[in-house]
Amino acid sequence: MEGIEMMARREALGLDRADMARVVGCDLALVAEFEEGRQPVLAHVEARLAALEFVRDQISGVLQRHLAPPVLTTYTSDDDFWQAWPDMDGVPACVHRVATADALRSLTWAGVEARIDVNVIGD
Repeated sequence: MEGIEMMARREALGLDRADMARVVGCDLALVAEFEEGRQPVLAHVEARLAALEFVRDQISGVLQRHLAPPVLTTYTSDDDFWQAWPDMDGVPACVHRVATADALRSLTWAGVEARIDVNVIGD
């Protein structure tokens, strides 16, 4: 994988470089080196990206299938997301927000009126 592909895929997941470093367990500077082509992207980093993309697609599918009423709920914080979806512990909430936006777009294209709302659990 080229660095620009890693950057595009990271951004499509809603992750900044710091998020990426945290979820793949490496240093922020190393993420920059990958993306700038100064270091080859490690296999475990590519695998983690693929896993996060799979999770995003799964969440989007779940949200599209279980829509009643037509409100897609997402989360502003990782802790709220993990509390509501405990099996997703460690996946950043921004991945859920991206999946929610994908689901909304797909539903809109299918002629289903829906909207996104936030669920704050900790308050």
